[in-house]
Amino acid sequence: MFPGPNAKNPGISQHQRDFTQLVNWSGIRAKTLGPVLVFPHYNCLGQALNHAIIKPDRPRDRRDKPGKVKYENPRQRPNRVYIPAGARDALLAPTAVILITEGIKKALAATQNGFPCISLPGVWSWVAPREKTGGRRIEPYRLNADLECIEWKARRVVVIFDSDAVSNADVRRAERALTDALCRRGADVRIVRLPTKLDGGKNGIDDYLYDQGVNALRQLVADAPSFRQKINVEPTEFTESGYTVHQGSTYYCTLAKDDNTDEFIVAKKIKLANFFAKIVGESVTDDGIEQTREFTIEGQQWGKTARTVRIPFDRFLALDWVMERLGPQFVIQAGSGKRDHLRAAIQEMSDKDFLSATVCTYTGWRKINGQWCYLHAGGAVIPIVPGFSGVEVRLDGAASGFRLPPPPSGNLLHYAVRSSLGILSGLVRDSVAFPLLATTYRAALGNCDFALWLSGPTGVQKSELAALAQQHYGASMTRGQLPGNWSSTDNALEGLAFTVKDTVLVIDDFAPSASRADTDRQQRAAERLIRGQGNGAGRQRMRSDSTLRPSKPPRALVLATGEDVPSGQSINSRLSVVAMRNGDVALSRLSECQRDAIDGLFASAMAGFIAWLAPQYETVRTGLDAERIELRDRFVGRFPHTRTPDIIANQLIGLRYLIRFAEEIEAIEPSEGQNFWQRGESAFRAVADQQSENQRSADPVERFSEMLSTIVSSGRGHIAGRDGRKPVFPPSAEAWGWHQSELCNAQGKSDGNYQERGRKIGWVADTELYLDPDSTFAALTELAREQGQVFPITKQTLYGRLKEARILIRSEGDRTTYPVTLEGTRHRVLVLDSSTLLGKPGQSG
Repeated sequence: MFPGPNAKNPGISQHQRDFTQLVNWSGIRAKTLGPVLVFPHYNCLGQALNHAIIKPDRPRDRRDKPGKVKYENPRQRPNRVYIPAGARDALLAPTAVILITEGIKKALAATQNGFPCISLPGVWSWVAPREKTGGRRIEPYRLNADLECIEWKARRVVVIFDSDAVSNADVRRAERALTDALCRRGADVRIVRLPTKLDGGKNGIDDYLYDQGVNALRQLVADAPSFRQKINVEPTEFTESGYTVHQGSTYYCTLAKDDNTDEFIVAKKIKLANFFAKIVGESVTDDGIEQTREFTIEGQQWGKTARTVRIPFDRFLALDWVMERLGPQFVIQAGSGKRDHLRAAIQEMSDKDFLSATVCTYTGWRKINGQWCYLHAGGAVIPIVPGFSGVEVRLDGAASGFRLPPPPSGNLLHYAVRSSLGILSGLVRDSVAFPLLATTYRAALGNCDFALWLSGPTGVQKSELAALAQQHYGASMTRGQLPGNWSSTDNALEGLAFTVKDTVLVIDDFAPSASRADTDRQQRAAERLIRGQGNGAGRQRMRSDSTLRPSKPPRALVLATGEDVPSGQSINSRLSVVAMRNGDVALSRLSECQRDAIDGLFASAMAGFIAWLAPQYETVRTGLDAERIELRDRFVGRFPHTRTPDIIANQLIGLRYLIRFAEEIEAIEPSEGQNFWQRGESAFRAVADQQSENQRSADPVERFSEMLSTIVSSGRGHIAGRDGRKPVFPPSAEAWGWHQSELCNAQGKSDGNYQERGRKIGWVADTELYLDPDSTFAALTELAREQGQVFPITKQTLYGRLKEARILIRSEGDRTTYPVTLEGTRHRVLVLDSSTLLGKPGQSG
């Protein structure tokens, strides 16, 4: 009739005929309740108590106030404590932490999420019967028989009633009485105050777990203050070094043997502080590169409530944190050596088996007990791993939005995945949609060395599309809540990109500014971040002791938006630039996709993808390079920079694994997957061709002829004949930077009716052009500056590349210049074909 004592299910659904005797009800009365959920009670050994609480399908009205009676207790029988099956092992282990709450559903929710918890039927239902004296019950409250049989001595107990305990005096009295009774049994009792809900409603432990997650409750439990009765400890117990606590103060005692009794007595007692403290826990904060240790310390003064603080290891030794963190009333006595003694006293008086945990401060893949898990702000996508209960994730600021839901299954997973694939259906042209979605899933595979850049004028929905990608990693990161912006500092962006490992990180709004300083700052930030991601290197920093800290490179896949693209060939070669135009986005489809993203469907699809990936991640991770090379070879030779085929291959890997995942879970048919792949390949070829053109336009060698022609035609520089006068070579003097002048100044240099424009940058003779290296480079850098850019390479590098490209037709040995006699003087010049400036036959200069 009822599940056994070790059943995982908390209760069973029954009709009236089966439970009337158990709850001491009449059959006629029971019929009015309809089917019920029965919660049979067992003791901590799993023995049936012949007691149950029921939750009816049709609850009856309350007699004295509005509302329904949600749970029914047996009539005319004492209340019993409810112990979920999952909490029994903890009750039998004397050192295991136990939670106490009111309500079966709350205890079950806590226990099923890894917090062994027992339930009281009511806040006063733990009290054993008390005899009356003179018509009054005056003896102390004692635990009832169900609680009395549990070993409480030295056990940590956390009392966690509903959030309205703050405003309900009766609940607070019951909580205090329960705490006193447990302390008398030797328990270390902590009290957790749950916050109210955002709408002001009451919060129970089950509600809090649902809304905030396991890590949030674990943090509340860890931070809960210790409830202790007033202490009155005489100095009868000493640590190995002679430290003790007397009336709440810490002392250092020297002991001497009494010659008469041969017993040790206190020969000298030195007060160290007007409080005592001990280490009650430690945590190791792990950012994936560097680990830092932190102590949880409980400090207390005589007759006052203990205070709990967290102190980094490197600050603990100096004790400079006492007044700052505990308060000015916590006083360390003056005197040489007393701080050292107090530090030693805290260590020696601390429990040897205090709680220890590892706190991860990053997202992405982490190996725990031999199994790969994916961390996020809510914990891990694969939380059921032996030993995982000792690891928590703590993300602050913008990183806290990277929170995935539990992975769905069945039809829910199919629906979520098809919603994500909907980005490829009618939202935007394929050459935008496929790079966007493929990059989103490629990020989850880890180890990406490129960035996706959505460029285009304002109003083309760049940020909206980027938000759809971002919401695969957290539904709350909408268009108005994107985690990154180019207006942030360089350090902030680099730190965030390091923290949100193996995710897409949107950095929004790279736009030209009226301020040159702002434009230069954005350019520097982009260059630092993209170069660091592409090279897998972060800025070197030093510790205070002059030793080097480990570098912390960007570990996210950056998805940037902007009206402009960073300048420089090196940066552009690390980007997959997708240019958007007005009218690209179908606004009706965008609204549908945004609703799916806000509802968490995209994040659910990503959680399902990662859950599918986890068991095979070791194999996938090892084989990524081979897959990249295989796909890259299809594009080698098509592009001016060798990074471009790698970027395309990486994006195709993301698409390949997305399609494979969707097919294996049967969210799509194989024919649909093949269609997606063919469309994707075509889209990436179009993107790659555009990328090739962008890189050529950013290559200073490719732009050299164009910039040189601009310098001459705009009057910024001119070319002279070999004798320094107006050149006589075709097509005309104007083509070499001279203009006809009606009036010639006697002091001006002129030749007939022609006068030079701008500085002299070279000479021409027949078909050869001789450029002065310094004047030419100065003119190039000035032109770049006037265009709001910085010339990306040095003079030596530029001329070396011109030589490699065989644009220099004559040079001497390893040098880029060649000696030529011009205007009667020997000059070392760059020798080019004159068509470099004028253009080849049939072209304009």
